[in-house]
Amino acid sequence: MNDREVTPTRLLFPPGQSRQLAEKQPGCFPDLGLDQIVTDVLGDDPLELAPVFWTVADAATVEYRHGVFADLDTPEVIAACRTFVAGMAAVRESLGLARRLRYPRQAQRVLLDAAHQYAGVVGTAADALEKCPLRSAALQAAARALAEYVGSEPFTRLSTDIRSVTAQLDAVRYDFHIQGGSVTVAADASGTDQSAVVTAAFARFKETEVGSHRTRFVDTVEMNRVEAGVLDLVAEVFPSAFQALDRFAREHAAFLDTTVGGLERGLHLYLSVVDYLKAAAGTTLCTCLPELTTDRSVQVGDSYDLQLAAQPDTRMSIVPNDIRLAPGEQFLVVTGANQGGKSTFARVFGQLHWMAALGFPVAARTARLARFDLLLTHFERQEDLAQLRGRLEDDLVRVRAILERVTSESIVIANELFSSTTAQDALALNERVLHALLEARAIGVTVTFLDELAVMAPPLVSVVAEVAADDPTNRAFRIVRRPPDGLAHATAIAEKYGLSPQRIRERVLS
Repeated sequence: MNDREVTPTRLLFPPGQSRQLAEKQPGCFPDLGLDQIVTDVLGDDPLELAPVFWTVADAATVEYRHGVFADLDTPEVIAACRTFVAGMAAVRESLGLARRLRYPRQAQRVLLDAAHQYAGVVGTAADALEKCPLRSAALQAAARALAEYVGSEPFTRLSTDIRSVTAQLDAVRYDFHIQGGSVTVAADASGTDQSAVVTAAFARFKETEVGSHRTRFVDTVEMNRVEAGVLDLVAEVFPSAFQALDRFAREHAAFLDTTVGGLERGLHLYLSVVDYLKAAAGTTLCTCLPELTTDRSVQVGDSYDLQLAAQPDTRMSIVPNDIRLAPGEQFLVVTGANQGGKSTFARVFGQLHWMAALGFPVAARTARLARFDLLLTHFERQEDLAQLRGRLEDDLVRVRAILERVTSESIVIANELFSSTTAQDALALNERVLHALLEARAIGVTVTFLDELAVMAPPLVSVVAEVAADDPTNRAFRIVRRPPDGLAHATAIAEKYGLSPQRIRERVLS
């Protein structure tokens, strides 16, 4: 590999670390809302960066990426990076236009203009990054590589050719005459600036205080056949200029260097994450770079659901929660009122750990999170008629798959296991599953209506979704560590058999 080459993985992985990216989205993504987060972060993903989000990083890579995010907190650094990425996006747009144009000479000129734009963007970025107070190893290496490229023979030759061909084309001056159905093109022998002549001739029609009477004509980028024909005639009159353009297009068709392309892709990802988190947090929520631990403990302050926070209509109603799992504790058992934020709490636990495992900032004020090898989830899904099995059987099959894969380094998040069966059977099945997970030394969260699970074993910690003290129907969306109160199970049973206060009133009044 070229020493100055900065591939996307080079900017995302430290030298010598594994660069193999996952080939498909992890199964936990839909359950945790991470699939939507990735879509929102990357948009239509023109640079195909989604696999980076699918791949858990090792400790060295996490630290490497933290350095970049720390650098991007510096105004001049993030400004230089934004200018570079925006400029490169414009270059790619011009290149796309050049590929779509039908007439070769027009496409060649657009390619020349794109190369001119590219040279300016790269030169500006190299100069700006050289002046920035970079601390991260990744951006320091990128700045060095970019400076080397700007000083290299290929870039120097590209810049020289751009100037030469542009000057030749700018020197082209011609007259054309239309008589009947024929067009004649000749070199402009007068040397007169025709644009100045036209401007002077029409000066009396200049807009005055009474307002403009101009009509806006719609123009298109693509040449029509007449324009292309005239251009071909011009090329016959000035063959050397257009031969130079043709030679430039052939020699520099692939002028985008791997150094620049790799730097663009990597910075695009970092900036997209920064912008998404900033928009989600707004002015009321926080983000932070988390600490990752090996003692399997979790300590988080003011965490929230990142996907929900990214929706402007829900951000102001978000209630941040603390999360704590001390060494020796393995599972948070979440009980409490329906619609009280239990499932969201479980999702947050997973989102925090996955984003932290990527080396990205997380949606919390402070965060100390556990490293993991697998993040396994079980959330309720719609029945798949093609599988020809009911919900209970489907739950059993999916839970078995989790138990076959789980290790002592895994995180498991379960949301209302076996809710389709009776309370007694659900309790028995949940107890067996939790015993197996505890024995495997996994950590995680389980959401349940079965209060008995919260006190089943010492490594299980009870947390409860609270309601307002003066109105049990008013959800507080606070999840606190305390013993279960037994109300969630009673509420679930009442609703299941149509005995909730609302259903009773409906029956009485009907």
